[in-house]
Amino acid sequence: MNKVLILGVNGFTGRHFQDYIIREKLDQNYSFIGADRKIEQRVGIDYRQTNLVLGENLRKLIEDERPDYIMNFTGIFNDANFRAILTVNSELPRKILDIISIRGFPLKNILLIGSAAEYGSNDNLPLKEDSDLCPVSFYGLSKVIQTHYAGYYHRNYRNINVNVARTFNIIGSGMSTLLSIPLFFKQIEEAKDGGSIYVGNLNTKRDFLDISDVIDAYWKILIGGERGRIYNLCRGKSVKIKDILQYMILKSGKKLHVIVEDNYLKTNDILDSYGDNSKLVRDTGWNCRVSINDAIDKLIHL
Repeated sequence: MNKVLILGVNGFTGRHFQDYIIREKLDQNYSFIGADRKIEQRVGIDYRQTNLVLGENLRKLIEDERPDYIMNFTGIFNDANFRAILTVNSELPRKILDIISIRGFPLKNILLIGSAAEYGSNDNLPLKEDSDLCPVSFYGLSKVIQTHYAGYYHRNYRNINVNVARTFNIIGSGMSTLLSIPLFFKQIEEAKDGGSIYVGNLNTKRDFLDISDVIDAYWKILIGGERGRIYNLCRGKSVKIKDILQYMILKSGKKLHVIVEDNYLKTNDILDSYGDNSKLVRDTGWNCRVSINDAIDKLIHL
């Protein structure tokens, strides 16, 4: 039975992937090992509690488990300390690739999670996998570095099979309130009827996916993606943030005042961003099943 090692199993993506394992009954054909600093026990997976960025923990974990597949869900989204962002978002993936190359383990595939933030200020829409990378944040830059590491190791080491899932914007439970949609949700939940919520620029547009579609794509890329390829994981069209907020307020049944707060405005805000998912659809058979309104409904009715 093929073994899948999931790094960052207790984070936002990892928790949703654990639900996917059970829902799709993947544990009938694969064995899963999940590693993280903190562990919440669930069914269908074995766990290893370890700090992956410290010392030789990562090397020892990979050597002990000898997985057939690795999925890396570790990541820092927003941190003022660029060194910390690089350590987790760039250097940890590099260490994974380096360990595999040095030890010569014949892994079937490694999945790394990229981001639309890699494209940054590129406004040549729709964004394609070979579009210029113009990050405007440390987060986006850290993901660009990861992408270059993946390409380097795949080109130069015969035993390195790796894919990067360049993921656009996600809607799902458990996300950080540093992001717009969960921040809206939190404020709407806490506000009284007739109260106020505070927002940034609502005229920007983004390409959103429900977390269940994202997780499904990750698995399909890991198992069936063309090795060495970057895949845009996106819906293929953008929606205005203002429209999402209005729908969320409507579904809440409250009358709320929306106030633009200077602290939420970004210096290098990107007006519109959406991608081309044709390679992902062609190579894996993935398709987007959950509409944006349905994704919001799922979030509201938790």
